[in-house]
This record gives sequence, structure tokens and C-alpha cells, in this order.
Amino acid sequence: MTADRVRRIVARAALAAAAAALASCATSPPVPSPSIAPALGKSTYTSFDGDRLPYRRWLPKNGDTKLVVVGFHGIAGASVDLENLGTHLQDHLPGAAVYAPDLRGQGYDPQVSRRGDIRHQEDWILDARTFSRLVRTSHPGSRVVWWGESMGSLIALHTVATTDPPPCDALILASPVVRIGDNIPAWRRGLFRLASFVAPKKRISLESLSGEDTVQVTRGEVHQDQAATNPYHVSKFSLRLLASLEHMIRTAPEAAGQVSIPVLVVHGGHDLFSNPADVAHFAKRFPTPAKRHYYPDSYHLLFYDHEKDKVAADVTTWLRELPLENKPSLP
Repeated sequence: MTADRVRRIVARAALAAAAAALASCATSPPVPSPSIAPALGKSTYTSFDGDRLPYRRWLPKNGDTKLVVVGFHGIAGASVDLENLGTHLQDHLPGAAVYAPDLRGQGYDPQVSRRGDIRHQEDWILDARTFSRLVRTSHPGSRVVWWGESMGSLIALHTVATTDPPPCDALILASPVVRIGDNIPAWRRGLFRLASFVAPKKRISLESLSGEDTVQVTRGEVHQDQAATNPYHVSKFSLRLLASLEHMIRTAPEAAGQVSIPVLVVHGGHDLFSNPADVAHFAKRFPTPAKRHYYPDSYHLLFYDHEKDKVAADVTTWLRELPLENKPSLP
């Protein structure tokens, strides 16, 4: 039996098992009843299940909040990744605040054993809904815009797509990962899904998954070097967390079709995780095609790359001109 035939047989078996696994993933797990009601503290918030998670915020210098951007960071990231956006809006968009939660399963999760793991993607969605609702309650009458970067863009997209009415007034997706690259063959993806079903808590590094020795995230940095300097670095992730991301990437175009609010997409030409043509096609999947800003010379972490000032200016202009019914215009 040839090696190619063996791979085809293994792939078919893996895909069959993966289909069953993903079918079970599609069913949301029961939501535990919290012993503590959701609440927003000064630096932590209590989520839907009573867990307390940290967050950061950047408030307007004039103290009068008219716009709140709720930002969701990427994998192996943290709320501090929103600092460049938060400080830029403080200086260039009066009345704008930025709130950013530290995501469950990432490096600042208070439950150390959960770092690098997630029980189910629905936990991210419920956290996002809960946090945004608490922030909106703290700033009644303000418009609320969600910002998601990389993994955070998937969480934001799928939450908006499955929430009626939408939890925010508009959506910004930065460096969204909208398709699994062709460099990962179908049989290998099938084996990964099978492994995530058989051993969901087994952990691997992102480099092992991608098959790349180095992952360029800005013009001057690779992922390994950038991550090594972060106190919130997570070296390995569970297969069930990565399988949740794979499922969210694969269904991102379908989710886009369920989003009716204004959308801005920003992405770079040297993003290892997304082909520019795929992102351009994805932006057209929204009922009203998303506004798109493309930076051909930038990499994955746009707000830390060499064109960060241009990206920030474009985002600020879009926020300032955002047409929202029954909302006051921004200065």
C-alpha cells in the first residue's frame, strides 16, 4: 500500500471522527448558575459563571464618555495589547473610552491551570456578552463598538452573529483569520481534529501546529521573540482550544452573513495567518460589505508594526464618521 493511500485512508477516518466531534462542539454546553451576580469592579469583572477576570480601561481625558470601544485581544495576548489604541483615542477622539478584558484561558486568567485551555468556545461568547453589557450599563447612552484582533476578532464576530439584538453598535475586525491556509493539507487537519477529540486537553505550541520555525508578527519581530518578553506568555495550548479556533475560522464567512451592523476590517499584506485575497473576499460576505483598510507592507500585529500610526488614524476616522441611528455625532 502506497504512502499516499495510507494518508487518504487515515484522513477519511480522521474526518469522520472529527465530524462527530465538531457536531458535539456545535451544541452549547449547559451554562452553570453563578453563585455571584455579574458585576464590574475597578480592575476585574465577575462573568456569567461567577468567575472573576481582570480587565483594563482607558477613559477620556475630559471625563465625558460618548463612545466605548470594547476590545478583545488575540491568542497568547492580553488586555494590555489594547494600550496603543486606548492612548491614541484619548489623544485624538474626545469622548472615547476603551475597555479590554483579559480573555479566559489566556495568560492573565486567574485560574492558572486554565491558561492555554478553554472548556468550550461558548465560554468566550458568554464572557464577551457579559462584559460588554456591564460596560454599557456603566456608560448609559454611549455608543458601543467592538474591536477584535486575530483570535479576538473571531470571538467578536461569532458573538455578534449569534446575539439578537447585537451586543454592540458597530464592529472592527483587525487581522481576522478567515480561512485555514492551503499549506496545511486536509489529511493533516483531519488528524488534528481527531486528536482534539481523543485527547482534548493535550497541549501543543503554536509553532508545532503551524509547522513554522519562526512566525513573523511585525516587520521587526517574530512570535517567539515577542512572546518571550511578555509576562502573560502561554507556551502551549490545549487541542480543544485550538479546535474551537479552527471551527470558528472555518465558519467565519457564514457568521459574517448574520452581522447587520457596520463593520470595519483592517489587515496587512504580510500576515502569515491570512491571505489578503481571502480577507477581501470575507469582507464582502457581510449583508452590507465591510469597509476595508489594507496595509500591504504590514504584518499580523498592526498596532505594534511600523504603520501603527496610519492604522490608528484610519480607525479613528471611521469611528468619528460612523453613522449610527439616534446617536450623537462625535467631535
